[in-house]
Amino acid sequence: MRRYRHRDADAVVDLLKQLVFLEGKPSKPRLIKRFLKKISRSGIILVAEVDGRIVGAGGGYVIGSMENIECERYGFIEFLVVDENYRGRGIGRCLLLDLIDRLKAKGVTEIYLEVDPRNKAALSLYRSLGFTVSYLTMNLKLDEILGKRL
Repeated sequence: MRRYRHRDADAVVDLLKQLVFLEGKPSKPRLIKRFLKKISRSGIILVAEVDGRIVGAGGGYVIGSMENIECERYGFIEFLVVDENYRGRGIGRCLLLDLIDRLKAKGVTEIYLEVDPRNKAALSLYRSLGFTVSYLTMNLKLDEILGKRL
């Protein structure tokens, strides 16, 4: 595991294309790079390498901290992805544990993340590390209901 560098962007973009939330409606690489740049500036992005090749990445940041206001510091894991050819080898677990440790070192007392309910492997990993369901996020795809009266 190591910290992300800007020259890793193309490899991490390729990994992020494998995530469920990007399937069906792929984002443009430049938009993903902008997303990575934003997280790397204010948060943490880690990459996992095997034989010099980036095969996993994870990113997160601290939320809930405000200057001059006493409040809890929360962490948010924005993404965690492992190349489909390297899954099941503990790489995701190592990335996630490293992210948790780094967020904890920044004073975070609780960590949140979002996961597609169809992603059984990710759900299993998160539950095995003690994550529990605390909120349920719902969405409405307006382009699918055009013409239907609400």
